[in-house]
Amino acid sequence: MITTLKKITLLLGSGLLILNLVSCNEDEEPCTDQTLEPLRLIVTDMDDNNLLDEDSDFELADFALFYQDGNDWVELTVTLEETSEEVPFIESMEAAEESLEGNTEFQLVLADDESVSFDFVVTMTDTSGCDVYTYEGTDTDGEDLGQPSDGTPKPYIIQIDLETAS
Repeated sequence: MITTLKKITLLLGSGLLILNLVSCNEDEEPCTDQTLEPLRLIVTDMDDNNLLDEDSDFELADFALFYQDGNDWVELTVTLEETSEEVPFIESMEAAEESLEGNTEFQLVLADDESVSFDFVVTMTDTSGCDVYTYEGTDTDGEDLGQPSDGTPKPYIIQIDLETAS
């Protein structure tokens, strides 16, 4: 009788182990690392006119993007891109890389006269075994920067007050 109970217990335990191994990861797909995305900015005036639009008086060369490294401001490379809705925006992979390093204070300067400061925070976690990035763009008051509802990608919208910018 004891031998039979041991056999039954062993068979049940083996059966549960096999079921666990067979059902494990049936529905789960292995995760994949996310790719780091660049900082993307649609630059508008206070009337929501895109300053990079072909009707604007400005062009990419009029803009400079900087991050604060201690007491110094370091210029970053920017490129001009378009959303799927053909909305022009500034893009900088260097800004995302600097943010990952802890440099999160940025300044966009327009033609050496006007500027706007903002924070861009990129964090990376790998608790799931894969790299996952989160992004947050805020103005100097800590308010989230807006993003367009249409088109991809979804750049942050940053406004420069051409009358009182500093």
